[in-house]
Amino acid sequence: MIQKSTTKGKKTKNNFLSDQKAVSQVVSVLLLLAITVIMAGFLAAEVLSFEFTAPSKPVSLSARVEKITDGTSTYAAIRLEHTGGAPLDTSNLRILVNQSEADLSYFPNDLFSIGESVLLCGIENNKMAVLQYPIGQSSKKPTRNILNTGEAVEVIVIDTATNQILFKKTVRSSN
Repeated sequence: MIQKSTTKGKKTKNNFLSDQKAVSQVVSVLLLLAITVIMAGFLAAEVLSFEFTAPSKPVSLSARVEKITDGTSTYAAIRLEHTGGAPLDTSNLRILVNQSEADLSYFPNDLFSIGESVLLCGIENNKMAVLQYPIGQSSKKPTRNILNTGEAVEVIVIDTATNQILFKKTVRSSN
């Protein structure tokens, strides 16, 4: 592109190779374009590097009062059943019955999975323990009722890893 310009009344010819103003504008546009492409690539790499996982199904538990026989005596216990959702790591569980914590050390499994049941039973020294269901498979046996006839207790299951209450229900012993 040939341009004519006047400098102090004289006509001079400028061409693309000697006109430095045109070159600097092209270079600046190319730099801005390059920076935009690099930033878009970096942003895409950051966003796509995250691992997106589907949320796990919420845990579903149920509780009811059952009469447990250890051969000679019958005791009232609470049967807690895992009815749906992800398996629960027993090392991250707290089970409370009327604000008293149940001892999980007698439950032999590391996971509490769908279809499994545990018993919340009264054992010696006014302690509560989580035992394997059915009671014949447990190494520890109940020694007292966990609740009396007509009495209601609140059962709370807490996941200590996430500090979430997974289950909260008041169960009542029938007459």
